[in-house]
Amino acid sequence: MGKYFLRHLLITLFLCVGCNNPTQKKEDTLIDQKRISKTFRKSLNKVRLDHFYITLDSLTFAQLKASDFILENYANLDQGIPDFTRIDKNSTSAYLRGKNQYIELLGPENAFNEPVGKSGIGFALSEIKGFSLANVPKLNETGTKFLKEADTVSFRINSTLSVWYKAFYTYGMATNLSTWYAYYNPEFLEHLHQEEIAEYSSEEFLKTAYHPKKLFNEITGIEMHCNRADHFRIARELQLLGCSLAGKNNNDLLYIVDGLKLSIRLDEELEKSKITIIAGTLNEPDNRTLAFKNLTITNTGYKTVWLLH
Repeated sequence: MGKYFLRHLLITLFLCVGCNNPTQKKEDTLIDQKRISKTFRKSLNKVRLDHFYITLDSLTFAQLKASDFILENYANLDQGIPDFTRIDKNSTSAYLRGKNQYIELLGPENAFNEPVGKSGIGFALSEIKGFSLANVPKLNETGTKFLKEADTVSFRINSTLSVWYKAFYTYGMATNLSTWYAYYNPEFLEHLHQEEIAEYSSEEFLKTAYHPKKLFNEITGIEMHCNRADHFRIARELQLLGCSLAGKNNNDLLYIVDGLKLSIRLDEELEKSKITIIAGTLNEPDNRTLAFKNLTITNTGYKTVWLLH
């Protein structure tokens, strides 16, 4: 059953992402589309993926940085804000930019001291009244231990210290796969881009870093393999925020978060949870496979899939 479901889930999650393709009319039994639409209408919070990070081993990270195809054709990789400077051979981290999200690739000597194999997923929250440090997520239950802690992150741009975001997370559970949910400040973008901006969006943040003439477009799916504690925590956080389950097979869960397909698979023998597969779309068709030490990127038409070994 496990192998069959994994095969079915991968087909559903990564090969059938083109929901507007007229050749893909068959109903997917794993995903209840009516339930998804109903969920979007009644969600307590607007939740979307902002970015995620993965910490790579030294050889895989070095191979990525040295790949001419990755650097020149696949996507823009920069060293981060405020200047989005192109990476070089000495970079200890690299930000791979899409149109609406980005991937933070960390090497083993990264400035955050994250160990190899550690990863994390950052979601963005929206508040109809706008950004405020008083914003808190609307949870469909009170009195739980989840999403009770918050940190405010600021960044100095041109001698001005500006609040970038306020992030909520669950404290007290040791994990190799972190999750946080943040309100982002539009005034930060005004300092970053030197122009007036009414509302924060990832697309607005990335507008100078994303290169549309390169292949990579956006992220459409993430699969993670979790131990019991992380499986419970991540599912509970999404449920409290109003993200309903779109599909389930035993303990394997599928959530749809603002169009992103988020697969949470339980592996009770796993010590450390991890992101295993990333799916995305391309701006132009491409058919090639790039094999690095612990990462394989496979492009098929307008789709790209990362497999982390």
